[in-house]
Amino acid sequence: MKLFLICVLGFINNSYAETLSGNYELKSSKINYLVTYLIKKADGDSVQAKGKGECKAACDFLIAAPIKSFESKDSNRDLNMLKVTKADKFPLVVARIKTKNEIKNAELHADVEIEFVGIKKTYSNVIFKITTEKDGFHAEGKFDLLLDDHKVEKPSLLGVDINSLVPVTIEAFWKKI
Repeated sequence: MKLFLICVLGFINNSYAETLSGNYELKSSKINYLVTYLIKKADGDSVQAKGKGECKAACDFLIAAPIKSFESKDSNRDLNMLKVTKADKFPLVVARIKTKNEIKNAELHADVEIEFVGIKKTYSNVIFKITTEKDGFHAEGKFDLLLDDHKVEKPSLLGVDINSLVPVTIEAFWKKI
C-alpha cells in the first residue's frame, strides 16, 4: 500500500511539469521598478519592451526596454532618471533570461542577466510564475536589482541617497511563433 501511495504522489508531482519548446515573441509586457528614499517611494513602469525567445534543450529569452519609456507620474523625476542612468549613452535596459525548458508547479526558475548603464549583472534563481495559454504563456517574476552593482550614482533627497536595492517586476506575455 505504501508503494502505491508513493507512486501516486510521484505521478501527481510530475503531472504539473510542462515543457516549453519553439520560438516566442514578446506580445505585451510591463516592467516596474520601485525606488525608496528615506521618507518617500517612487515607482515607474514601461510597457514598451520588445523581446524574443527560443526554447530547445534550454530556453533563452531577451527583453529590451528604452530607458526613456519608464514613467513614474513625475516628469521631473523621469528627466533626472535619464541623466543618472546615462540614457543618452546607454538607451536600453536589457534582460537576458536563461532557464531549463521545464515549468514545474506553475513556476520557472531562471538566471536573469541585466545590462543596465552598460554594466551586466546576473541575478540567479529568479522565480517566474507561469500561466500557460493555447498560443503562449504569461510570466511574472520579481527580483532585487542593486544600483551599486551597476555603478549608478544614486540621487539624494534631503542629503540622503536613495536605497541601492530596487525591486523590479517583469510581467510578460510570450506568444509562440
